Amino acid sequence: MNRKRQFAIAATVVLLVLCLSGMAAAYWAVHHIPGVGRLVYGEPPTFTPLPTLRPTFDLSTATLTPLAPSPSLTSTPLPLPTATPPTPPTSTSTADLSPLPTPEPTASPSVPMPTFTPHPPTPTPIPPTPTPRPPQWLAFETERGKLGDYEIFVMTTTGERVTNVTNSWADDVAPVWSPNGRRIAFVSLRDTPTGKWGLGPGSIYLLDFDPIAGRPGKVVRLTDGGGDDNWPTWSPDGKKIAFMSDRSGNWDIWIINVDGSGLTQVTHHPGEDEFPDWSPDGKKIAFTSKRGGNRDIWVMNVDGSNPVNLTNMPGRDRYPMWSPDGKMIAFNTKRDGNQEIYVMNADGSNQRNVTNAPDSTEGLADWSPDGKRLVLYSNKPGNKDIFILDLATGHWTNVHSHPASDEFCTWSP
Repeated sequence: MNRKRQFAIAATVVLLVLCLSGMAAAYWAVHHIPGVGRLVYGEPPTFTPLPTLRPTFDLSTATLTPLAPSPSLTSTPLPLPTATPPTPPTSTSTADLSPLPTPEPTASPSVPMPTFTPHPPTPTPIPPTPTPRPPQWLAFETERGKLGDYEIFVMTTTGERVTNVTNSWADDVAPVWSPNGRRIAFVSLRDTPTGKWGLGPGSIYLLDFDPIAGRPGKVVRLTDGGGDDNWPTWSPDGKKIAFMSDRSGNWDIWIINVDGSGLTQVTHHPGEDEFPDWSPDGKKIAFTSKRGGNRDIWVMNVDGSNPVNLTNMPGRDRYPMWSPDGKMIAFNTKRDGNQEIYVMNADGSNQRNVTNAPDSTEGLADWSPDGKRLVLYSNKPGNKDIFILDLATGHWTNVHSHPASDEFCTWSP
């Protein structure tokens, strides 16, 4: 009897544990797999794209047509009145034969001269209104989606005007600015059943952005889903995008025109080639590769020729980012045990740790347009936040603090 009771208690405990585990698994799936959350809560409100950006009217290019001069007024003199002598009396009386006094001449009335209206002056051209300079923006991925998904947010470098620019139900990650700062390339899982990074293939998308108004525009899909496409980077002329893809069965670097044409595989090595970044002069691509055994930083010509290993360390080196002048490359490494940011010359020399934060994790450093600062994420506060690091002083600035994880940030031109 005691054994039956013990068995019943054990079975009840097992069932209770299974129920609790199932509830916990369901809760996790609802809040971490966007596709499941979408089934439970429905799809979040969709963002209505703005119309295509129109060029603003520039008064400096306007042609001012001067007014036609008024015709000259012609003065027509008025005739002066003639004095009429009095009519002599008709009576023949002798009393009236005395000569009449000669009347004094009557003065002619004064006739005012006409006033001439001067020609209107030629209008002075209005000086052109200076075009407002757009602020510099930071784009980053953040786990603030309503279904537990990642979204692309933007904010100014002072942490203001924080805006969700993707606002989809699925994961949107890896944002990068176009050279003119008016488009953002990113990776989205919105065309997969789960919408979750790692549970489906990503595709490259392009998003219009108005840097003055700070508002997003239309979104177009660039790659066709032929593989898992990730980590886009723009060519300096804004006409092409390089990215990593496994569509050939291995992670390689590919290039595509921004209109979707000209898809070309650049690397064909058995080692995984990932995380490309296009050099400012447009001639080279830096990338991460395992072709040497470790994950190291390499650089090659745009056509894939002449690959050169820049780092050769046991630690994992990833995410190379060229400085604006093309003289240096920033990258992530775990050679010191934790993930830090290093900077080196473009030929691989003078590799140095610029974060020096052994008790935290730092990732993905992108350069400011002047090359004097880096924007990166760090979990110094306990969660991942966006920071700006001044390279000259070593000063850190927490741009924006939020409980959600903010990471993988890039700086607009």
